[in-house]
Amino acid sequence: MTTATDTPENRRPAPAGAHDGAGLALRLPRLIWREIFVSYRFNSNDLWSTVVPASCFVTAAVRNAGLGPYDAALTLVGAVAYFWLFIYGSSLINQITGVEEDRLNKPFRPLVTGDSSMRGAKRRLAGVHILFPALGLLLGVVEWALLWQLLFMLHYAWGGHRHWFAKNLLIALGVVSQLAAAWQMVTPITTAVWHWVLTMSAMTFLIIGVQDLRDVEGDRTLNRRTMPIVLGDRLSRGYFAASFVALLPVTHYVMVAPAGSHWWTVAIDVVLASLSLVLAARVLLLRTPAQDHRTQRFVEWWYTFVLATAVVLL
Repeated sequence: MTTATDTPENRRPAPAGAHDGAGLALRLPRLIWREIFVSYRFNSNDLWSTVVPASCFVTAAVRNAGLGPYDAALTLVGAVAYFWLFIYGSSLINQITGVEEDRLNKPFRPLVTGDSSMRGAKRRLAGVHILFPALGLLLGVVEWALLWQLLFMLHYAWGGHRHWFAKNLLIALGVVSQLAAAWQMVTPITTAVWHWVLTMSAMTFLIIGVQDLRDVEGDRTLNRRTMPIVLGDRLSRGYFAASFVALLPVTHYVMVAPAGSHWWTVAIDVVLASLSLVLAARVLLLRTPAQDHRTQRFVEWWYTFVLATAVVLL
């Protein structure tokens, strides 16, 4: 006997689109995880110069504004997403336009290893170009997002990276767009905060060329005019060492001294001085590409530590 629920009409196959939708739902977590993994592979070399220190500055702004736990957590989640996209767009265009360079200097990057195709990288760049300013608009910092997009286009796509002065200047302006956005997404920027932002930008202009010490052979092959190539290794290292020593009074008078005399300001001064002197010694004494790479990591840790101190100094 056939029941009403067992008729041929009720046994029709599900529409093809239903299977496609179910398949997509099953694949979606894997696709999302894949995109996170690929973005990490593109960003992994630059997180300590962007996502981590900028998030520290956001934390300082959160404390300064006195946000409650829920608002603070929500703000930090938005900040991490923003600065992840901040560096992702830059990393993508850098690696899309510099595959041959990366074969020489950074063979671990995803376009060289095959973790991403060139076509996939270009699609991701198009997506970031849309998502990044949209998130900036949502967070109230769209002007800084657009400035950063302009700067990294000038830097990578239009050749600013080929001469040390243009490269250093564009990166220093990038620090302004990074730190101004970090503070403004939480609370209005004050004069004291601008002192920090502009000082960090100026100091970055002086020392960012340390990253070029490790890549001299590849940069020379590609006809780049980095500071170590233009000035020579010895003179460049002397310049960087002097710059790190010159940071000592700058960080003290601009950043630490305005917070007053306390045991913790003395401790911060000591740590900053120690890091600066270690960096000066490293650029003078440790000269292999592997040692120069490690020195660049120390520069990033110095940058992060300075911005982390803003949590108690600002």
